[in-house]
Amino acid sequence: MRSIRESCGAAIAEASGGDAAWSALLAAITANESGGCRRTYRFAPENHLRLVAVLEGREAKGDGGTRAQLGKGLREAASDADRVALLKKLAGLHGYMQIAGHHSILWEVTLEELVEKERHFQFAMLLLKGYCEEFGLDPATQAVELGRCWSAGHPNGATRSPLYSWRLQERMRMWREEEGAPPS
Repeated sequence: MRSIRESCGAAIAEASGGDAAWSALLAAITANESGGCRRTYRFAPENHLRLVAVLEGREAKGDGGTRAQLGKGLREAASDADRVALLKKLAGLHGYMQIAGHHSILWEVTLEELVEKERHFQFAMLLLKGYCEEFGLDPATQAVELGRCWSAGHPNGATRSPLYSWRLQERMRMWREEEGAPPS
């Protein structure tokens, strides 16, 4: 957690508005997802299947937007091979907190901008606040549920690792201890 504080602490504090609960959650998810590495990338086959379904018209809209939005983003590629590669990148998870690349289409930013430290945590806050609104969650008291939303898309979802929630809580505790705040 110390290395995340040193490399990302200022960006986390700015994105969270200095809120201790949000800061601890952002830092803990960062530790769980990438260990604090900006260039971390993981292909997400389930995202790829959804994006292909939208492109083929089998789904009207996905997390990556409508067929028109997704198609517009893919038209920027020079060749069919480049489009296939770009679709894989859009389906993948990027950066410190592993944000799905297809969000770049909705936010009208490049994949490179998605992983810029200062912006990455701001984008993450948009997604987390969306989960709070959708599921009625409070980050101060329901951080574990928000962590499950981040990992599995739902507060009761199954995370990739059975230790995800435990690690999240431990890392949040460690973050708060380093700040000198009382553990919650």
